Amino acid sequence: MRIRGAIHMHSTFSHDGTLSVAELAALYRRNNYQFIAITEHAEDLDHRRAECLLDQCREHSRDRLCVIPGAEFSCGEFHILGIGVVTAERQADAITAAETIHSHGGMAVLAHPKRFGWKCPTEILRAVDAVEIWNVEYDGRFLPSTQAAEAYAAMKRAQPPLLAVAGHDLHRMASFYDVALVMDVGEPSAAAILSNLRQGRYAIESRFFRSGPDGRISKPRSAFLRILSGQLRKMRQARSLIEELLS
Repeated sequence: MRIRGAIHMHSTFSHDGTLSVAELAALYRRNNYQFIAITEHAEDLDHRRAECLLDQCREHSRDRLCVIPGAEFSCGEFHILGIGVVTAERQADAITAAETIHSHGGMAVLAHPKRFGWKCPTEILRAVDAVEIWNVEYDGRFLPSTQAAEAYAAMKRAQPPLLAVAGHDLHRMASFYDVALVMDVGEPSAAAILSNLRQGRYAIESRFFRSGPDGRISKPRSAFLRILSGQLRKMRQARSLIEELLS
């Protein structure tokens, strides 16, 4: 069966999340998602809260939605998502975080690369499974940043197995945008979904954007995206100018 899902969102288990796990589950069910991977800030979790998060994810994995628990590890400049891994362990660096995630059977994702200018040591790229080529919170709705394709290609030259994913980085309901990771599974269980993610058996799909796990975009579509990005940028500038004049 074909299912749609999303990774990287925060509930009230994170200091900056505004929606409960139940509210997140309801939001994504309404928008025809069959799985979500919640990634709470690891520094906000102790053993008790981690167990509570696991319980709530199990409780709300119903009504055709699989809720996968996870954590976001802050390792200095770099943040690593642990899809399918919840631990209260603190991680000293990004490489150790990725190793911990893998030791627990999870997927390690380098989060919001725009935040650090897409510059990342090769050692970290070799430690993780994937990088967010589109982070809705940092890159904006509708499309990834214009530099994403070129920057990701440079990362992939350094680490050819590196996968591309899109992450919502959602903290509040108003930030939702419908970009999904689409895959075919026999049974929509957390184990099957994680296996597909780690093996790159999915596509990134939204209204204006589509890419495989290798981040490739056809030349005609790339040209279309550049034009559309330019138009969106002009619209944002015009809106900012209007808001400034009205303030």
